[in-house]
Amino acid sequence: MSVTRALTFLVALCTGAVASAAAQDPVPPAEALEGAFKAQKHYSPYAGRNFPTEVYWGDTHLHTGLSMDAGAFGARLSPEDAYRFARGEELTSSTGLQVKLCRPLDFLVVADHSDNMGFFPRLFAGDPEMLADPTGRRWYDMVQAGGQQGVAAAIEVIVAFSQNQFPEALASLPGTPAYRAAWEQMIDAAEEYNEPGEFTAFIGYEWTS
Repeated sequence: MSVTRALTFLVALCTGAVASAAAQDPVPPAEALEGAFKAQKHYSPYAGRNFPTEVYWGDTHLHTGLSMDAGAFGARLSPEDAYRFARGEELTSSTGLQVKLCRPLDFLVVADHSDNMGFFPRLFAGDPEMLADPTGRRWYDMVQAGGQQGVAAAIEVIVAFSQNQFPEALASLPGTPAYRAAWEQMIDAAEEYNEPGEFTAFIGYEWTS
């Protein structure tokens, strides 16, 4: 038998064997295949987990000149200024420098201290009720003089408050017109600069303890 005939015979034999095997082993139904590959717990801990499509940047703890501690150490800007700055506007800082964020924030919480809220703006403005008190007048003169006298006045204010020796006539307490005015200023500023979908201005405060 020649090589060509031998190869032809071998191919025919293999083809017949394959056809015979296919006829003997039909494809199983879909139900059988589904049962053979049962669902198992995902190996990857990240399967089915999606990352947020949007990330928002902001500040939840910012003090303005309404806070007694910030006011004592030179903060003069208002809640309105804080929101303008957060939204990307250029401002003149309390130190006289021009400042601007590299990019606007998405939200801001002006969280001024609850106790004595609005004390220093009243003192700097020379509120008549404060100047009628001897201590208030002295503190006013010291901060107007600036320099070391201004620093000394700030320390006196903080010490008097921390030791519960703050003059009642000068205190900005809940229920007083001065306190109400400061709180309403914070609310009005947040309402003015809040822009749904663009910038969120939260109304808040820090509870002083």
